[in-house]
Amino acid sequence: MVRHKTQSGKNQKAGRFASRPSLSLTKALGLIILIEGVALGLKAYDDRARDLSAKQVEAHREALAVSENVGGKVTAVEQAMRLGYQAGWSPSQTARVQSDLETVVTLTDALTATAGSRLRDAGETASALLARSQTAGLTRTQDIVVAFDPESGGPRLGIVPVENWLPIAQGPREITLRPEMLDGGKYGSSQYVAACSPVAQANMSVCVETAFPFMTRSTMAGLAIYALLLLGPALAILGLFRLLEQRRTESEAYEGEATRAGRILKTVLQQAKAGFWSWNFKTHRFTFSEEAGQLLGEPGEIELSVKEILKYVHEDHQDTMEQSLSTLHERGFISQVFANSDRTVWFDMRAKPDEQSGQLNGVLRDVTEMKLAITRTKQAESRLRGALESFSGPFALWDSRKRLTYWNRTFLKVFGLEPTVRAGMGYDTVMLAQAANILERRPNKGDDRAEIVKIKSGRWFKIVERSTRSGGMITIGLDVSSDIRNEVELTKQQSRLRKLVAELERSESTAAELAKSLKSEKQKAERSANSKSAFLANMSHELRTPLNAINGFSEILVDEMYGPLGDERYKEYAQDILASGKHLLDMITDILDMAKIEAGKMTVDLHPIDIVDPVDAAVRMIRRRAEEKEITLKLVANSNLPLVEADHRAIRQMILNLVSNAIKFTDKGGEIRVTVDQKGPNLRIAVRDNGIGIPADALPRLGEPFEQVSDTRDRNFDGTGLGLALTKSFAEMHGGRLTIASEEGRGTQVSFFLPIPDHQANKASSVA
Repeated sequence: MVRHKTQSGKNQKAGRFASRPSLSLTKALGLIILIEGVALGLKAYDDRARDLSAKQVEAHREALAVSENVGGKVTAVEQAMRLGYQAGWSPSQTARVQSDLETVVTLTDALTATAGSRLRDAGETASALLARSQTAGLTRTQDIVVAFDPESGGPRLGIVPVENWLPIAQGPREITLRPEMLDGGKYGSSQYVAACSPVAQANMSVCVETAFPFMTRSTMAGLAIYALLLLGPALAILGLFRLLEQRRTESEAYEGEATRAGRILKTVLQQAKAGFWSWNFKTHRFTFSEEAGQLLGEPGEIELSVKEILKYVHEDHQDTMEQSLSTLHERGFISQVFANSDRTVWFDMRAKPDEQSGQLNGVLRDVTEMKLAITRTKQAESRLRGALESFSGPFALWDSRKRLTYWNRTFLKVFGLEPTVRAGMGYDTVMLAQAANILERRPNKGDDRAEIVKIKSGRWFKIVERSTRSGGMITIGLDVSSDIRNEVELTKQQSRLRKLVAELERSESTAAELAKSLKSEKQKAERSANSKSAFLANMSHELRTPLNAINGFSEILVDEMYGPLGDERYKEYAQDILASGKHLLDMITDILDMAKIEAGKMTVDLHPIDIVDPVDAAVRMIRRRAEEKEITLKLVANSNLPLVEADHRAIRQMILNLVSNAIKFTDKGGEIRVTVDQKGPNLRIAVRDNGIGIPADALPRLGEPFEQVSDTRDRNFDGTGLGLALTKSFAEMHGGRLTIASEEGRGTQVSFFLPIPDHQANKASSVA
């Protein structure tokens, strides 16, 4: 309207000059033509300037619309990557959810790609974005990179070709992305107009270039009007009015388009459960649009202060919300998620500054459904993790590229992968690492994708691999140790049976007698085994129960818990009863342990330990017995010893047995030395004393159950002869061995060796 008023005033001024009576007709006509020519020239210049400004505004508006669209898609891709990470999706699964995405990879994979490739270029761009805390950027190869850095697992990045997100330009226009922050319109040259708008949370801008030649239609119309003005002022004025009418029509058309766009935007906001809001840097007041006010429970547009906004925020979030709103001026942005006062609705409030208007313009969104979905996803993931951790067998999950994404603790323990495994390791690397803990492999009949493996602890597992719908793979292990033992026993029985059948075939005359004898021997063996099992069970209960009572009551008498016993001999007798009871209980425990070992029911729990810990614990437990006999007990352990796979309780029991024997056969004032060191690929634990020693002819018999040196009986040493046998069995169950060296009159050294795992041996050598 202002523009129309300015043009009308110029026409009236020209008319006044044309009607001056002092001028001749020729001069008046010339003056009119001159004035109209000048006016037309000014009008042509003004029209070009306005057209150029309008083109610039139109280009900037289009650039702003495209940048907001690209920004929204960046946000959608970032949210999809975040949800995919929280849901445990692989990068390829996330890429399939977003149709615009060409691919999703980890930052590590991108940076290790071939130099000069699109993937390597995207990785370098993503690294720069993460360093600047930005979400998206443009690569040198014109790819859009969206970066996401989760709490664990390493950054991820999505790659989108530029043409996927930029609209196809119509007419003499060009829409491009530039890797820099540009905002506002500018005159590119006399032939085109360019305008740019930055993309939110990204290091790039959308630029629109529109052709604007020097000789436009308006310029040519001005020249035609100038020619008409030369023929007559009336035609010039008529043409000018027609031009103004055309401008008015175009303005009304623009206003109608804006109204329709407003209605469409309002519908979109209502469907998206969102609304606009702004904050004035000068008044420090917040204005919420009608849609935003309705989200907060108000009937229409509202204007609030910081304290008034806090009335709509749940008390748990008021402190952080107040801090974010109070520091808006310093930070210049906000991104806050909060719940309403009764915690039934969740909102996402975010904005960016508008320096031209002096306001902070933002969006308020209802994200309740997204919040609930995230909560449900986390709960489902937690339940799944709990179920997999409670699974007794090994479990591992691989992505479509056969990289390890999840595993349970049993997987690490069974295959000895605790110090090496990490997320993202390749399948072949993990298989190579676990091979060191596998002693034997057997194919599984009827299933090519399953095998039977034996690990160092002696257990057998059936390993099954199956593909997933997403292209990945799962690995599941089932403990089949009992089945293998039964199979081995069955094979042995079949072998014995075949031998018996062969003997029967060679001696048909005695076949019936042999069959009867075999049946009888089998029945005897079964009765003997049953009797032994029953005896052990009864012995464990019947002997330990009264012994515990005898030891307990005798200890009460020794301590005189309820008062003096009177005669000192009673206390001595009680001490003898307690010592004998403890000795008998130790003997029963050794016998039962030996029986379990012979029956194959004794197991050890192998896991990486510092061998010095159980050795030191055993030495401290038995030190008092050595001091009572005035024997010096020393522990010498080298530093920086590697970890070994061992059972803490079994190692402690082995040391107790060996040191107990050493104390038993070492005279008063002697010395016992316990040494822990490394001997090649093994750790050696040695117990050396300067006691009575062992005859050379008796050494081969030691280590067998109930075997003792005859001379020791002459010296009235108590014991069952099971200590060395138990220690030898425990050493062999650890994959080690036991050695005995002795010289009569000078002392004995008993050593057992435990193998060092390969990865621990390498670590120890590198430290050395």
